[in-house]
Amino acid sequence: MSSFSRLTRAPWAETGAAALLAFLLFFNGTGRAPLIGRDEPRFAEAAREMLARGDFVVPTFGGINRYDKPILIYWCTMASYAVFGVNERAARLPSNLAGALLIAMLAWWARRRWGPGAGVTAGLLLAVTLTFHLETHGCTADMVMLLPTLAAMLALHRLTVEDGGAGAAAVFWLGMALSMLAKGPVGPAIAIFTGVGAWALARSWRRWEAVGLSVLLLAGWWRLGPEVLAVPLAWSLVEALRSSRGRKILGSLRWAWGVPLLFLVTLPWGILAWRETAGEFFRVGVGKHVVARSLKPLESHGGFPGFYLVTGLVAAFPLFAFLPSAFKALWRPVRRDATFIFLSAWLLGPLVMLELIRTKLVHYWMGSYPAGVLLVVWWLFGRASSSGRSRWTPWLLLAGGLLVAALPAGLVVYFHLSPLLAGSVALGGVLAAGSVWATFVRPPRLTVWIAIAGTALFLAGLFGWFLPQLGSRLVGPRGARRALEIRQPAERIVIYKARDDDLFFYLPLDAVNCRPMECLEREIRSGTGFLGVARLDDLETFEGEHSGLHVKIVSTVTGIDLGHGRWAKIALFRPVL
Repeated sequence: MSSFSRLTRAPWAETGAAALLAFLLFFNGTGRAPLIGRDEPRFAEAAREMLARGDFVVPTFGGINRYDKPILIYWCTMASYAVFGVNERAARLPSNLAGALLIAMLAWWARRRWGPGAGVTAGLLLAVTLTFHLETHGCTADMVMLLPTLAAMLALHRLTVEDGGAGAAAVFWLGMALSMLAKGPVGPAIAIFTGVGAWALARSWRRWEAVGLSVLLLAGWWRLGPEVLAVPLAWSLVEALRSSRGRKILGSLRWAWGVPLLFLVTLPWGILAWRETAGEFFRVGVGKHVVARSLKPLESHGGFPGFYLVTGLVAAFPLFAFLPSAFKALWRPVRRDATFIFLSAWLLGPLVMLELIRTKLVHYWMGSYPAGVLLVVWWLFGRASSSGRSRWTPWLLLAGGLLVAALPAGLVVYFHLSPLLAGSVALGGVLAAGSVWATFVRPPRLTVWIAIAGTALFLAGLFGWFLPQLGSRLVGPRGARRALEIRQPAERIVIYKARDDDLFFYLPLDAVNCRPMECLEREIRSGTGFLGVARLDDLETFEGEHSGLHVKIVSTVTGIDLGHGRWAKIALFRPVL
């Protein structure tokens, strides 16, 4: 018996192996790279500040209330800090663990349905899908949201397709509640538009109905926005209530006690947060970060029609390349199968919703990735690989693989990091070679496993070597280290007009967050000494507008501003008293 056969002989062994391998990939390099980007430092520092003051209700960043996301990610990060200390690895551990548990859940479901090998294939295909893998490495809310959402969606399948009982309903409502505590209405939106998508895929459409709905969605794409989705939502609900099958499906959710259960989990924190912030948490968290994001592109995160399908070539690599083959193989024989309709609706229903929402980021579609993985595994194992690949798959696999492989070398060339060039080219070469090899292999299972193996090796090198090397050159951590080196005993640190959010995590908690120009003016006029940290151009602008106030630059630090794609300089300064 081969080692693979022994691995997949017992469901628990296959599930455990998939979760363990995924966790090792996710955990790789998390303690070597500094916090990267804007979101990681904000979540990590907010949890540090909450833990320091013993606050479990309202997150703050740099001493200012942070209303961007609900509370669950902060609680998880605080717990990790309490056990392992405040550091990068502890900040990222909740996402690592949530990702591994999610892989275990998906592997168990696939193995139970399609037999040996399906579980580990499903788990590792999702684990190496690029955007999913990136999020499992970061201190963000996405994995903590996606884990309960997956549990809820699998329970929803059991309720609507397999006649599940009260236990499945309890899992559904608890999963929805926890996903809301992690990222607001994202989880419920996935469930709702999966339901609308299932209605659309299952019904027989008259020509005028299909044309009318298509025109409505095109109008939403063009100008009207996501409000047009109220029409198919209401339409599907009315038709469900008019049919015995629809009423049975809706009744299976046990609304009478399910909704109170959801409120029982979410309301205690919600009430406390409302009281502590006089409702501001929800006016900003819901009004800006939900409603406003839907109606207009925030922070320049707009997009074009088909944004998620075009960017999926890279963002969902290598999963995206296999979806045409899965649909080609499954469409004719099982297109009326309830599970196929559910999984297809889970993949496509939220996609339509996201295309109508004005703010677009590639990871927004990630909540549907598990459905895509299960469709691919169904093609591979449910049909015993009897159907060949779509002609699109080799081209998508090759194009996506080469683009992803070029990313490290592209960053090295762009930022002129010549010492990293040879290593980055070798790293990309691993994935490029695997992608080329996979395009010429005919057996579908072998194609998928070559893609998984090549991507896993690439990602192991990316997070184990490349990102730590790149991270050591980021301007924020470099500036913080230099500030701590030259800081005098008991000297206050004042951060002026912070554009590098990671500064806060690497500086003492008592660092002063001085945003407006008037704040720095007050600090200088107070006559007390401090060590200031600011971007050099911001400091020069301040000096130009305050000729009577003088500062002395004691050191400068140059590093990469990754978010804006440029080199930047931080100045460390003291006031001239």
